[in-house]
Amino acid sequence: MRNMMKFLVFAAVISGSTSTFLYAQGTTPLGQRLYEHVKILASDSCAGRGPGSAGIEKAAAYIINHFASLKLTPAGSNGYANPFTLTTGVKTGSKNSISFGVLIERPGVPLDQTKPTTIGWKLGADYQPLGFSETGVASGNIAFVGYGISSSSYDDYAGIDIKGKVVIMLRGLPTWAEKNDAIRALGALRTKTTTAREKGATAVIFVNRNGDSADVLPRFGLDRLGKNSGILAVQARRTPCAKIFPPKGTSLFVAETEIEKTKQPKSFILPNTTINLNVELEFLESTTNNIIGVVAGSDPSLSNEYVVVGAHYDHIGMGDENSLAASSEPMIHFGADDNASGTAGVLELARAFAERPARRSIVFMTFSGEEKGLLGSKHWVSNPTLPLEKIAAMINLDMIGRLKDGKLNIQGTGTSAMWNAVIDSAKAGLPLTVTTTADGFGPSDHSSFTAKNIPVLFYFTGLHGDYHRPSDTYEKINADGEATVLAMVEKSVRTVAEAPTRPEFTKGAEKPAAQQSSSIALKVTFGVVPDYGDDPQGLHITGVKPGSPAERGGLQGEDIITAVGATTVKNIYDLMAALGTFKPGDETTVKVIRDSKPLSLSVTFTGK
Repeated sequence: MRNMMKFLVFAAVISGSTSTFLYAQGTTPLGQRLYEHVKILASDSCAGRGPGSAGIEKAAAYIINHFASLKLTPAGSNGYANPFTLTTGVKTGSKNSISFGVLIERPGVPLDQTKPTTIGWKLGADYQPLGFSETGVASGNIAFVGYGISSSSYDDYAGIDIKGKVVIMLRGLPTWAEKNDAIRALGALRTKTTTAREKGATAVIFVNRNGDSADVLPRFGLDRLGKNSGILAVQARRTPCAKIFPPKGTSLFVAETEIEKTKQPKSFILPNTTINLNVELEFLESTTNNIIGVVAGSDPSLSNEYVVVGAHYDHIGMGDENSLAASSEPMIHFGADDNASGTAGVLELARAFAERPARRSIVFMTFSGEEKGLLGSKHWVSNPTLPLEKIAAMINLDMIGRLKDGKLNIQGTGTSAMWNAVIDSAKAGLPLTVTTTADGFGPSDHSSFTAKNIPVLFYFTGLHGDYHRPSDTYEKINADGEATVLAMVEKSVRTVAEAPTRPEFTKGAEKPAAQQSSSIALKVTFGVVPDYGDDPQGLHITGVKPGSPAERGGLQGEDIITAVGATTVKNIYDLMAALGTFKPGDETTVKVIRDSKPLSLSVTFTGK
């Protein structure tokens, strides 16, 4: 059935046209080789190349065999392999439970002499933990806090003390707030979680707004930006949640309706009701590998310098927390364009340079763990197997298999004054319309090198409707288009590798990702580059922007931020929530851990 379905999809793509079939497969030897690489990497047997899976091990073996056949010099920490561990999954433990004690009034019986009625929720049916929840226990009183929003114009926490209590809140926003920029920015799940934690809540129970999806539990899995939240957090179905609201008081429906109608908070302590909540999550750790090989340079005076050509070869397996599939059922997410296409490009560039080396050495890297937060490239730049100071530049290929109308985007051009001339020369004579972006940071592995002051270029043919869906299959690759992109990439790499001087890193053109990681409309600039991997102590940063408030305040790359002002920082959401409370000119204390020692720094914010 699988092969038949694949044939039907393919038939729909080619619409009966033999020329389109050849176009997809490639009409040149290079295009045909690229197509075959993608077909193998995006096959059923590689099963989406999820880190830690058997499928990604098959992909790694394929890459290693290719490097070995070209006689590349192994440059990992274990031959071609560069192993590291990462969190690849989460599952619920055996100790998850939620029960309520409800005092029900009975005629003639004093309430303090009434035995509580116990109401229990079933894991997976009535509720489930969220992937960023801490493991632990909470008990005591319960507060309903509306939408969990706290701003100057609307505050669900006004007039209610939630310290030591479990809070129930609605997901999303009331309809009247959806066009209010200040409130809309506070509607993200993790932002609400941080707010509740900072207000003193011990746990958060999210419930959907009234509607067709009110009883739908979301996909359970790792959170895209880390597991550390500092608070217990679960999602409940609306029907069982509504039943614990007081029968003679304000119901969940009435409270939601009044907030919508009056545009005023409707928060209250649930009377005569207590909760015992236990969350246990078990995070799964796996070992995966970057694959690294080198073609030695031909010039003895320059061969000890390196140009890195990289691409991530992992994808999201059977559909993890990054999946955009309509169904939550496990399905192979083939990742043909993302990023079997970039990996295929690295393999063919390795062939080209093995056949005709450049003056500088070329390092070919395929990274794992990119989809989990650039973890493979971050691991390598933090534990390099080659001297980091000898890396002249990094060229990143991510999603280069869907060239359409000749449109190619190249990012990172602001990281070196040399790049514009390199690009102009490399695109000459090619049927490409090139747009550029100065930013050296972005959602791919070049960011890890930018943070180490290494010039980068990132080649990208654009997003499409199959992104992070099972439908990103090899039949849809434009192999000839990718061959054209690679022609430009090879010219770019050769220009850098043959030049008498290496490109100099330009500071200040890049935009730290911390300023772009949230919908919160910040009024201030901070200027740190966050590491989206988990750190139990706080938010690890890999760099600071030159001239930024963070740099002037004394923050450094590799610091772990633990607090900004009064806000405890455990993740990027906490940082954004904290920054949202400041205006230009405000001064605050930023607490960090540096070299295992706590340090307090004073930072004065500037406007954006």
